[in-house]
Amino acid sequence: MNYKILWDNNIVLDLFLLRTKDNPYIKEIEKIFVENSIPIYLSSSQLHNIKFILSKQLKKNNISVSANEIISFFIKTHNIKLLKTPSYIDLNKWALNIDIEDELIKLSAETLDLYILTRDEKFLQKLREKGIHPKEFKDFIRKSAKKNISMLDITSETIYQYKKIEKNIDNVIKKSNFILGDEVKQLEEKIASYIGTKYAVGVSSGTDALVLSLRALAIQRKNQEYWDKEDLIITTPFTFTATGDAILRSGATPLFVDIDLDTYNINPELIEKAIKNYGKRVKGIVPVHLYGQPCNMDEIIKIAKENDLFIVEDCAQSFGAKWDGKQTGSFGDTGCFSFFPSKNLGGFGDGGMITTNDEELYELILMLRKHGGKNKYNVDHIGYNARLDTIQAAVLLAKLEYIDEFTERRRKIAMTYDEGLKNTDWVETPKVSEKAYHVYHQYTIRIKGKDRNEIQQKLKEKGVQTMVYYPVPLHKMKVFQNNGMEVFEDLKNSELASENVLSLPVEPLFKNMIVEGIIGSLKNLK
Repeated sequence: MNYKILWDNNIVLDLFLLRTKDNPYIKEIEKIFVENSIPIYLSSSQLHNIKFILSKQLKKNNISVSANEIISFFIKTHNIKLLKTPSYIDLNKWALNIDIEDELIKLSAETLDLYILTRDEKFLQKLREKGIHPKEFKDFIRKSAKKNISMLDITSETIYQYKKIEKNIDNVIKKSNFILGDEVKQLEEKIASYIGTKYAVGVSSGTDALVLSLRALAIQRKNQEYWDKEDLIITTPFTFTATGDAILRSGATPLFVDIDLDTYNINPELIEKAIKNYGKRVKGIVPVHLYGQPCNMDEIIKIAKENDLFIVEDCAQSFGAKWDGKQTGSFGDTGCFSFFPSKNLGGFGDGGMITTNDEELYELILMLRKHGGKNKYNVDHIGYNARLDTIQAAVLLAKLEYIDEFTERRRKIAMTYDEGLKNTDWVETPKVSEKAYHVYHQYTIRIKGKDRNEIQQKLKEKGVQTMVYYPVPLHKMKVFQNNGMEVFEDLKNSELASENVLSLPVEPLFKNMIVEGIIGSLKNLK
């Protein structure tokens, strides 16, 4: 569990002044926080009050150590998370007989849905279920440990990164540059640099990134707004709906080619066979770097060059992933990223990015995202309102600073899973290609010889959330059956995967004991 607890002033002072008579639990509480690296949240206003009271007590007791020294040592030796005190308070409350200090602490905690540890009985009554008395702390920890383990804990991630996020959002609010503000351009430049492309364009979602890319390629390659229905674009059926849907929306027809069961990514050998079968009708390839593992881009690029095909990389799950040391999103004509909140780099809503080295495509995509022209009152193409909001760009700029740290955390969790599950004969752990740097947007196992849905239900009963990505391959969906698709061979691997894959929790902030607990829960299933 990622505990979110703010310490009231009286708890901090109990520790500093060793007031064990007033709080006999304080040393044990401190030990639990330190040994488990549990963050201690404080609001900035608290430090001033704590320092003032502590200085008076030290002087009264003729203690030569200064309050500054004690507080500095506390911050160095404990996992302190300092929150900015809210700049607002309900003016109607000024007329009431309230404790302003308690009100500010409460507001700070409410900002991030924190519990408050306090021994002030009146304050506890006001806090209700969000208040914890020291004598109840161990019981609170025990109960919290039994709570469900979710796939992700986005709230904890936000709190971890909150200082920078809040600063960036405040800057946008001050300027009110909500549409294509400076932050959008800054993010585009930083992501282009990170991915290793000349250009990047912020858009409203990963889905729109795919649609705009395919539309721009139709304009560039066919000098028309949309692809024709007989034009085929190869992709995998084992992906999220948006991949195939974007092909339909661009006017073309998806040609589904099966996956390699080891990596769950599209099989290059089958791509080559499909091109031989369908010939010049095939116009391009949309490889999906599923779960965060790159496709075999050596083979896909070779096939594309030999057949004059474009490549649009679906990088919705692969931000930071590399093939042979090179970032996904830098291989194709374009790379399409999603910033959906649950992604490795996720915003506070929908968002996306297109990367490219092609200047003509870049200019076309810029027009398409803004109604279809450079001049919105005299447009050139059938466009969209598909801009990335400045607020989202501000959030993503802050979170981008943590992406490498969080990727390494994910990879360590994956290593723990690999090691813990390696001798479980009914569990197939992910296989990683030699040239791939996997970022584990999902840690996905395959269940062998047992019912996947039954395993999922049993884990749920043990408090472990899991997900199935994806239960229905695209070629079995009504949208493609009714609106057009081509299927190459039998797609048996995609169908097998859809029946047997199971994604385990891979929250970057998980402590190792949580991951070990999930492994134990899985291995102990009968």
